Amino acid sequence: MFHNTIIDKEYKKATTSIIAGILLLVLTIGMLGASIIRSMQNKNEAVHLNEILVQEENRKDRISYIDVIGFYQIATYGDDLGYYIAYDEDYYYLVSIKEKDFDYFAKQFDTADTIRMWGTTAEIPYELKTFAIESLNEDFPDDNITMDDFDDIFGDLLLEAGRDNSVNGLGGWFTYNIPLIVLGAFTLVFGLILLFTGLSQRKSFDVLDDLQFGSSGLLEEINDPDTIFNKKASIYLTKNHLVNVKGRIDAVRYDDIFWVYTTNHRTNGIPDYDFLNVNTTDGRRLICANSPTLGKKRKEATTQLHEELMEELSRRNENIRFGYTKENIEAYQELKKK
Repeated sequence: MFHNTIIDKEYKKATTSIIAGILLLVLTIGMLGASIIRSMQNKNEAVHLNEILVQEENRKDRISYIDVIGFYQIATYGDDLGYYIAYDEDYYYLVSIKEKDFDYFAKQFDTADTIRMWGTTAEIPYELKTFAIESLNEDFPDDNITMDDFDDIFGDLLLEAGRDNSVNGLGGWFTYNIPLIVLGAFTLVFGLILLFTGLSQRKSFDVLDDLQFGSSGLLEEINDPDTIFNKKASIYLTKNHLVNVKGRIDAVRYDDIFWVYTTNHRTNGIPDYDFLNVNTTDGRRLICANSPTLGKKRKEATTQLHEELMEELSRRNENIRFGYTKENIEAYQELKKK
């Protein structure tokens, strides 16, 4: 490709990043499709709560629904969960509804006589059974309903209903596909990062053919036997240019360098690596020679590396300013005003 082992290796890394990003995005689309198909299956396989109540197996955590003509609260749990008796023309049901979803169901009666509650089946707490019996006895005091009558009236399962449980909309799609959606979100984010990072890196290789560096002259300089390659910094020091080849390809003429200084990077307040800021007379900034500083030995090695690079640059352009000083800051600010 570029007839240079180091640059060819970086080019392959960028290409690999692009391919990996595309594969992750394809995987994301696949998981999105799978979640949609799964939601459609959930809707098709959902059955009325009455059908589940008469089954002997696979009764709990089943997606189900009931069509009711009314409901009213009989108990609360905490601040956000209510238990209700819901009913149609033939049966009573026990339903749990989060407080935030109450209005969602109640308002549907403004335009409909019957509403559908979607949810999943669950066991009925014993304490809730007593509340339900007490409520019915208040409504029908002459019937003298007892706990022995409970299963005949309500069955032994309740419906955990809510807006997010509706398999008709996005709520149910999200609720019943959380693992796929979370994993898909990760693959989407990392896929986009890898894709755009790879594309950006690949684009940076255009500098090797850029006319500002004399067409292919920069690559010829890099491959010149007299060129110095600093492996630790991933930098080529050619006859006329400083060329960074770590991840991105970037180059600057020695004659265009105005100011160089070291920057300390911190993560959570802890210094983890230093790098060189190479500022040019036309306002460009090349960031290079990223090196670790965790630990005394690493810090000393990085400091020595940066000092050696700055000494080499000073030999190639004696007008370069070095160090983050007030004088150099003011000089650079004046330069940018021109």
